[in-house]
Amino acid sequence: MPRRVLKEQAKEALRDNFMAKMLLFIIPIVLGILGGGNGIRTSLEHGNMHGDTLSNAAWVAITFFGLLGVIIGIAITLFVTVVTTGAIFNYIKIFRGERANPQFNNVFVPFHDGSAGKIILLNVVKGLILILLAFIPIIGWAIGIYLSLGWSQSTYILFDQLEHDKYTGVMDVLRDSATMMKGLRGDYFVFSFSFFWWYVLYGISGGLAGFWTMPYINMARVAYYENIGRL
Repeated sequence: MPRRVLKEQAKEALRDNFMAKMLLFIIPIVLGILGGGNGIRTSLEHGNMHGDTLSNAAWVAITFFGLLGVIIGIAITLFVTVVTTGAIFNYIKIFRGERANPQFNNVFVPFHDGSAGKIILLNVVKGLILILLAFIPIIGWAIGIYLSLGWSQSTYILFDQLEHDKYTGVMDVLRDSATMMKGLRGDYFVFSFSFFWWYVLYGISGGLAGFWTMPYINMARVAYYENIGRL
């Protein structure tokens, strides 16, 4: 289906009750705005923080809080991954006409129905494989791009498998996504690249454009999945 039609379908799905639909993505939107700001800048005074002036206790404290920061960062990342996926699950229902008035707390459903673990596992497996391939120049990068395009529908497939009680594991989700994308990887790449200027707008606005771009792009991706699923 032409990209223009898919985008029109996305806009149509968002048209009524847009505020409620946008709020499903409010957590990643706000985090994007915070990340787009200047952040908290820290500076160490050259004359006061030489290594030989720090006691062992100070180094232990720095190490402890550094590790604590990493753990908290990972926990926040996993939390945002789950609620963002929860929002995408709702967008699938909205696109299908199964949910006209979504509630913000719908994004937390994966924590209650047991799907959070499956969402995290799917993203961790994909992430680890792609990260490992990134360490192999040229060939690894090419394979990583090929796999990421093939796995682009995995979140939506996970939703349908969970909805119909057909979930049998992460690798089956990835395999089904790759099968669905057979012959469509180039098309999906062009489709994704067509949002380039929206991403530019998002960047130069410090994330503020996310109030529109995040719902719009995610709904357009749902439209893509729904249409190739009918092929």
